[in-house]
Amino acid sequence: MSEPRPDHVPVGLPVVPPPPPFADRRVTYRREADRLAHRETVLLARALDILARDAEAEARLAGLLSLLASTVGARRTAVLANGHGRRVAVSNVPGEDPAEALALAAWLDAWAPRRRAERAAAGTAPIAVVTEAVTDAHRPSSRAAQRAAAAAAAERQHHYAFVPIPSAGGVVLGFDFPDERGPAQLDVRLPPHLARHAAVALALVTDQVATERELSALRARDDERTRFVSNVAHELRTPLTGLSGYLELILGGQVEDPVDERDFLERSRHIVGSMSDLVGDLLELSRLESGTLRLQIAPFSVAEAGSRVVAGLAPIALARAVELRTSMPPRLRAATGDRRRVEQILTNLLGNALKYAPGGSAIELGAWFDGQVALVTVRDEGRGIASDDRARIFERFYRLAGHERITGTGLGLPIARDLARAMGGDLGVASVPGSGSTFVLALPGPAGGGTDAVEAALAKAAAAEEVRLEERAVLRAIAASEGSEPRGKMARPKLVSDTAGSGTANGTTPRRARLRSIDGMAPRSQDRSPA
Repeated sequence: MSEPRPDHVPVGLPVVPPPPPFADRRVTYRREADRLAHRETVLLARALDILARDAEAEARLAGLLSLLASTVGARRTAVLANGHGRRVAVSNVPGEDPAEALALAAWLDAWAPRRRAERAAAGTAPIAVVTEAVTDAHRPSSRAAQRAAAAAAAERQHHYAFVPIPSAGGVVLGFDFPDERGPAQLDVRLPPHLARHAAVALALVTDQVATERELSALRARDDERTRFVSNVAHELRTPLTGLSGYLELILGGQVEDPVDERDFLERSRHIVGSMSDLVGDLLELSRLESGTLRLQIAPFSVAEAGSRVVAGLAPIALARAVELRTSMPPRLRAATGDRRRVEQILTNLLGNALKYAPGGSAIELGAWFDGQVALVTVRDEGRGIASDDRARIFERFYRLAGHERITGTGLGLPIARDLARAMGGDLGVASVPGSGSTFVLALPGPAGGGTDAVEAALAKAAAAEEVRLEERAVLRAIAASEGSEPRGKMARPKLVSDTAGSGTANGTTPRRARLRSIDGMAPRSQDRSPA
């Protein structure tokens, strides 16, 4: 007889615990060579401990940079690698100003040795700021300690130095020392063999960080594309369902009244028009993303472009009982951009304002120059936009709550901002709930203008518009409390000329009239330089 064999028991993989961290117990050395060899051993052991951590690549890179900084006595370390593209990584301690880390990385990118042809062909290398893990050593004990650390950081000097390591694939190490002795003693503190070992480890982890960031960006883009396709399918399916229902009723002979049949046909034509607008917007977005959109960049008259847009929308404003006015000097300097695309942006902004503006309110199109940047504003007296929604209105297919019944694709503002950026400008918004909104379009002037100048002018104009809207909200609240305007209804703005002759017997202007004059939509003191 044969004995039954026992059931096969699967054998799992052995669990190997990680080795304990390296502990340095050597304190004395007989020879200098022994000391240098021990330093190399310590650096390699601690680097291997960091590389073996179960952490993300950014955390391991920050640990290696911190280890290298403590080895040479520097505040922080940066590494420039040329693996799959030129890139710079720099460490930053939690609580410190990241501007100091960015300054070291920018200096290393600018002064690292490379051939003249490479320097002329390549632009600025991307910078990755990696933050070290928060430890008790990094955590300030009190607010007084935080203030003292900030004051010391503001007063301390920076002495930069770099070490090129060609044998490690063109890696360059950069250091920020607290005094001038650090760069002078760098060769002694970091011998060539130690620098080579550190550079190899840093290059490997830097490539891992770049790969992880690229994968994260690709995943985010894929998720966005999936949501975009889903939204497009929803936006197309909904009107198609309604169109199919109307046509089936008509073709099935279920509509006997000619008036109802004509009404269904009118609705069907409206649905086809909205779908055509959606397809056009999708094609516009596709051209913007692929870079195939052709722009005719040239100087153009801002006043002329604005007047054309206002003239085209005047009948709509008249039908909605909304006052549409402009505040653009005729001798306003020319801006640089595609005139037809700028008119498209302004038409979208004014059209949105007309959709949501209450009857009896006013919409103003204004323009001026801030240095070399042209600024165009569209001001309305609508309900305003909440702070949470302000950053999302430029997302594709995003619609504010309560606006579902108002026709629109949810692509107008994203297209407008992408067009502005494609012309070297930008589009921003300032809004206060209950007071209105202001969209600000910034474009380069006739002499051009860098991205920094455009962003600075846009931020300045948006902040000024925010203050103006807040002041209007306060003044309206005061006027409403005095009974000068009905509650729940937005007052019609009146300019100073509206109150002429309404003073008291002693020649002074009543307080209510002064409030209305301040509440007008005329721009504040702004530079409207003539040509």
